[in-house]
Amino acid sequence: MKRMERRWVINEVKKYKVAIIFLVFNLVFYGVFVIHHYAADTYLTEALVWHETVMQYFMNARWLMSGFAYICEIFDIGYDTQQLMSWGISIVSITLASTIVYHLLLEKCKRCADTARGIWGILASFMLVSNVFMLEYFIFAEYTGMICLGILFDVIAAVFILKCIESQKVYQYFMGIAFAILGINGHQGSFAIFVIICVLFSRDMFANVKIFLKNNLIIGSAYLIPCFINIWETRVGGTSRATRNIDIAASFEKSTGDLINLFKSTANFMPYGTYALFVGILGIYFLYFIIRNRSWKVFIISAYCCIIAILGIYAPLLMTDINAIDVVPRTVYIMGGAIPIILILMLMNLEISPYKNILLSVIVILFLVMQYHGLLKIITGTYQANAVDRYESQYITSYLRDYEEKTGIKVTKMALYWDKNVSGYATGVTGYGAVNERVMSNDWAAPLAIQCLDGYKIESTEKSDEVYKEFFEGKDWTQINDEQFVVIGDTLHFCAY
Repeated sequence: MKRMERRWVINEVKKYKVAIIFLVFNLVFYGVFVIHHYAADTYLTEALVWHETVMQYFMNARWLMSGFAYICEIFDIGYDTQQLMSWGISIVSITLASTIVYHLLLEKCKRCADTARGIWGILASFMLVSNVFMLEYFIFAEYTGMICLGILFDVIAAVFILKCIESQKVYQYFMGIAFAILGINGHQGSFAIFVIICVLFSRDMFANVKIFLKNNLIIGSAYLIPCFINIWETRVGGTSRATRNIDIAASFEKSTGDLINLFKSTANFMPYGTYALFVGILGIYFLYFIIRNRSWKVFIISAYCCIIAILGIYAPLLMTDINAIDVVPRTVYIMGGAIPIILILMLMNLEISPYKNILLSVIVILFLVMQYHGLLKIITGTYQANAVDRYESQYITSYLRDYEEKTGIKVTKMALYWDKNVSGYATGVTGYGAVNERVMSNDWAAPLAIQCLDGYKIESTEKSDEVYKEFFEGKDWTQINDEQFVVIGDTLHFCAY
C-alpha cells in the first residue's frame, strides 16, 4: 500500500514538475518579500481605511485591487494578513502564468522539442513572466497580488485568442477579451504581455497576406477593446492620469526620454547600462545567426515582434496626461522582457541548440545571476530604508510630544520643506523612483508614515514662504536634527535633508 502511495506521489510530481520548478524559481526570487516592509505607497494604504483604498484604485481603473480591498473591508481583514495574502496570490499567479507560456512554447517548437523541453524552455518562460522589471511589483506588497493575478489573466486571455485564431470559434474570442479586461484591471503597465504572447505564438502569422491581416485584426481588436474599456473606467473613476487632450508628439518625446533613461539604468536593479549591454549582445548574437543562415523571414518576424513590443510599451504612456507620465518598471513591465523575447524567437525560428552555443548559455545564466544579486541588493536597501523611516518618524514624534508637554498644544498639521540638497534616498541605500525612497522627503507620505510607525496622527498642510526664508533657506543638513523643526501653534514645519 505504501509503495502504491509513493508511486502515486512520484507520478503526481512528474505531472506537475514544470509548475513546481517555476514555483521554486519564484520563491527563490521573490520569497524574501513575504517579510513585512514598506514603500511610500504602502504607508498610504495602511494609514487609510479599506474604503479609501477601494476608491484610490477604483479611480485609476485598477479594479482588481479595488475588489480585493473591498473584500478585506467586508471581512475585516487586517493589513498584515492582507499583505501575506497578496504575496501568496502573486507567487501562485506568476507560477501558473509561466507554466502556461512554457506549454505554448513547447507546442510552437515541436520541430526542436529536444531543446524546448529542456531547461531553455523553462528559463525563457520564467524570464518572460518574471522578468527583471517585475522586481518593482513586489516592493509594493499590498497590491502585488492583484497585479500578478492580472498578468495571469493576460496570459489566459492570450491562450483564448490563439485558440480563436486556430479554430475560428467566436466564443473563444469573447472569452479572450473577457480575461483581457480582467488583466488590464490588474495594472495597465503589464497588459502588453498579452499582445506579445499572441504575436509570438500565433500560428502561420506570415504564411500569406490574408492570414497576416486576419490574425492581426483578431489580435489588435482583442487588445484595443480592453484598452478602450479601461479608458472608460478611468473616466468613471474620475482620475486625472488619463489624458482628455491627446498630444502624441509631446507625450512621445517625454516617454522616449524617460524610457531611454530607464533602459540604461535598469532602475538600479543592475549596474548602470548592464541591461542595455545584455540586450545588445544577445540582439547582435541573434542577428549574426540570421545573416549567417540567410533567414530573412526570421528577420521580418523578429522586426515585427519588436515593433509590437514597442507599441505595447508606448500605448499606455501616450494615453496618459503628459504631466502624469511616470516611466518606471511597473509602467513598462514588458520592456523588462526583451531578453526572453529574443531567446524565444531564437528557439522557435532558428536551428540553434543552446547546449552547443556556450556564449548564449553564459549570457542567460550571467543575466539571471545578476538579476538575483540586484534583487537582494534592492530588498536589503528596503530594510535599511524602512529602518531610517522608523528612526526619523520616532525622532519627530518624540520632538512633538516634548513640545506638547511644554505648551499643552496638540500638533495636528505638518508642512514639509526641502533643504538645499535634499536626498530622496538614505546614504548607501539602492533605490529608484518609489523603490526605497526616504519617506520623510516625500510631502504626501511623511505624515502617513508617522501615523503608521508611531500612531501619531498628523495631516499635511500648505508651506509658508515666510517660515522657509527665516529658518530653512540655504541650509544643508546630512542627518535629522532639531534645527529642522519649527512648531508654530498646532503646525509642525519640518525641513527634510
